[in-house]
Amino acid sequence: MPRMRAFLVVFLLWEAAFCLPKLPKSALNAGFFGLFGGKGQPPPGWVLHKQSVNLDQIYLKPAQQPCANWAWAAAIADMAEARGARIDQQYFIDRLYGGSVCLNSAGDFDALAQKISHDYVLQDGQKFRLTAQYRAGTPTQPDPLILSIRQGKPLMLLWGGRICLLIGMSYDEYTAPTGNKMFIVTELRLFDPAAEEGKRNLVFVRDRDNPDELSGMTDLNIYPI
Repeated sequence: MPRMRAFLVVFLLWEAAFCLPKLPKSALNAGFFGLFGGKGQPPPGWVLHKQSVNLDQIYLKPAQQPCANWAWAAAIADMAEARGARIDQQYFIDRLYGGSVCLNSAGDFDALAQKISHDYVLQDGQKFRLTAQYRAGTPTQPDPLILSIRQGKPLMLLWGGRICLLIGMSYDEYTAPTGNKMFIVTELRLFDPAAEEGKRNLVFVRDRDNPDELSGMTDLNIYPI
């Protein structure tokens, strides 16, 4: 009996390893491309479509002073306005930094996101709830970035210490025979509110720039109250 049991176990393992259908290795790579893709190739049969999205009909205001804290305030104010709320840069500067100071660092981005997340009742009659979320590190999924641009809602991205707004992007869209889709970003178009006029539009290129320099992302939502 022990020998029979041993034979049965070996046979079942052999059947599992060699007789059951296997997915091609390339299919297993589909979920591991990340934001900018990897060195592997898409699974066989997937069709490539070159895509591009941009913010349309939106005016982004530059920082009133070329400093990191003012760049952050300008980015948040621009993001809020694109979502239906009007807040001056000065409002954030006064309440978060104690006045019109010019700083080389905006501060802890997660703490700043928490500090501005509350209900607002402004002198012009606006009433709304603002919630902000900061995520450290390089974004891993392109879907939220694409959706935000399509909805006309810029996101804040940190690139090499610069506070920027995502205003457009190009990406490869791969469509499977089943209809499933995979996105690989090839280019990010950014707005630097602290840069001087004529130098505010930046382009991050996948094949040229280092994704590790994209060190964080901030999103926010506005709700009426």
